[in-house]
Amino acid sequence: MKRILIIFILIFSITNLFADSVEEKVLEASNTMEKLVRSQSGIPMSIIQKAQAIVVIPGSVKFGFFVGGKFGEGVATIRKADGSWSYPFFIKLGGGSFGFQIGLEVVDSILVFRTKNSVDELLSDKFTLGVEASASAGPMSANVDKSSEVDMSAEIFTYSQNSGFFAGAILNGAVISNDNEKNRALYGNNANVKMIVTSKNLSDAYSVQEFLKNVNSLTKR
Repeated sequence: MKRILIIFILIFSITNLFADSVEEKVLEASNTMEKLVRSQSGIPMSIIQKAQAIVVIPGSVKFGFFVGGKFGEGVATIRKADGSWSYPFFIKLGGGSFGFQIGLEVVDSILVFRTKNSVDELLSDKFTLGVEASASAGPMSANVDKSSEVDMSAEIFTYSQNSGFFAGAILNGAVISNDNEKNRALYGNNANVKMIVTSKNLSDAYSVQEFLKNVNSLTKR
């Protein structure tokens, strides 16, 4: 079983060797965010407008052959004290699972961070969903306060879309960590997450400005 898991990880790693540039990845995250939020059955506006941070993970890979796992990379942004959004920074997603499971799928996901504690965990080097910060599949109904199947106390709501099907996603156990290599590739060798999220004039790159314009439009109250 371990050999099968290693093979899947190698396939994912090799695929990323030929992946898009960091700027293209930011644009992909921006487009994925808009697609999932504006979807007819997408994230309720009352949820996204109150977000304290947003993580967008386009095209993560979820696989299983008795031993399963999920791997992906994405872009995160946090809401500042003045209500504006920080420059985007890169994160990585990884995790494994056991039990009867066979298949391979590519999933677009959005994680909506709702509390200061969850944002603090996102800004740390690494944390596990459902452990350091509680996570739950997010509500789909516009009338979210009456959603009986959702843990409304969860610090993070998770959503995903695969092959046109949109639903709350269960990602507990997945590990999110900062991708310092890609952050430096986008912003320069001295870039780190703390500097990225506190800077006011860090980058005028087209991809970054498009991302910020998009997230501001989607979360406008």
